[in-house]
Amino acid sequence: MSNGQDYLAPLNIEQEDFWHTNKDRILLPSITGKNILDLGCGLGSLSILLARQGKKVTAIDDSQEYITIAKKKSKALKITYLLMDFTKEQVPLKKKFDTVIISGVIEHIQDDLAFLKKIHTLLREHGKIIILTSAYPWLYSSFDKSVGHYRRYSKKQLITITQKAGFTITSLRYWDILALPVLFLTRILHHTVVHPEGLSNNYLNKILDKWFLFFENKKILPLGADLIMVAEK
Repeated sequence: MSNGQDYLAPLNIEQEDFWHTNKDRILLPSITGKNILDLGCGLGSLSILLARQGKKVTAIDDSQEYITIAKKKSKALKITYLLMDFTKEQVPLKKKFDTVIISGVIEHIQDDLAFLKKIHTLLREHGKIIILTSAYPWLYSSFDKSVGHYRRYSKKQLITITQKAGFTITSLRYWDILALPVLFLTRILHHTVVHPEGLSNNYLNKILDKWFLFFENKKILPLGADLIMVAEK
């Protein structure tokens, strides 16, 4: 289970880059209720923000490295971390969740319908699922395959699979228009055109952060490299 844009993984794994920072910013307003499940929590940045807001957060990942770093970053906070493979194991908790977040996860899951149906059982009535995933099947490349992506989604595909799992769609939008030329070039050149060394530049990160903060996060754009969906049980 992976988290976020794999090609944007920072050089220093403990340092968040502009993309992950703004991913958290754009997802936060849609997260409601007290009991939250961050499924595929990665380095725990979103879980930490939610815990600081007083939410009761359960954070799951199948990476020991990510869980260790997340725990280190959130020592003073009450977050329940679970190291497990959600597709193969049962969550050892009896409570129902108000919101489940899956960011950069579902494209890594072979049986996405079964995955969503399992999440459906963990939500209280009218609870929310928030999905951030890779957009446009035609952009699927050898790079996607190398990082464990089974697919990229069209809007129609994501709507269909989510409805089949028993959810009602409340919103769906594109996000991250800047990544489209990068992904297109990766698709036609058959190799990545973005390297961690470049993205670790603090000045570049600040510029891109401002782009997302003041433009992309405030606009509903007609296209983007990712899809963000909110749906209700």
